[in-house]
Amino acid sequence: MRSFGKAASDDDRPLIERVRKGDQDAVRALYERYFDRIYNYAYARLGRAEDAEDLAIDTMTRSLTRLDLFQDQGVAFSSWVYRIAHNATIDHYRRYGKVSLVSLEHAPALVSADPSELAVEQLSNQDLHAAIRDLTDEQQQVLILRFFQDLTAAQVASIMGKTVGAVQALQHRALGSLERALQGRAVN
Repeated sequence: MRSFGKAASDDDRPLIERVRKGDQDAVRALYERYFDRIYNYAYARLGRAEDAEDLAIDTMTRSLTRLDLFQDQGVAFSSWVYRIAHNATIDHYRRYGKVSLVSLEHAPALVSADPSELAVEQLSNQDLHAAIRDLTDEQQQVLILRFFQDLTAAQVASIMGKTVGAVQALQHRALGSLERALQGRAVN
């Protein structure tokens, strides 16, 4: 996996400059580089493929049409794009209310020879998703970015506008809350 770095990556800088000069091939290249990442982030946050696709398209359109607002001064382009996606997610929540974190009906089927194992795994997936939905918005965002998007604490801190220590504390509290919630569900 490529590092996002502190400032716009060496890979992004030339493309950004070409986009600013009106190069449509560079627009397509940046769009393709980030669309899937933003879609996956939005899907994990919203739980519906249609909403995630709309949000990813909107985020990429906003970021590429407003590239003049991006300043390569210590903030990675990827962080800027994720922040736009995060703000769009908040706007979506305000408009439509909060929905499930990830729809299990769209989750890939688990391969197992024993149907009882599938039932246990499905139950634990449902418990995990329910427990994640009970976390605060910031805790959900940290877990999604850290574990579903495989970003470092420093990258998440840049996206969320927080210190690395604050992100690590949020992650620690979120994992503790998840553990307690899952233990509570196992007892019931």
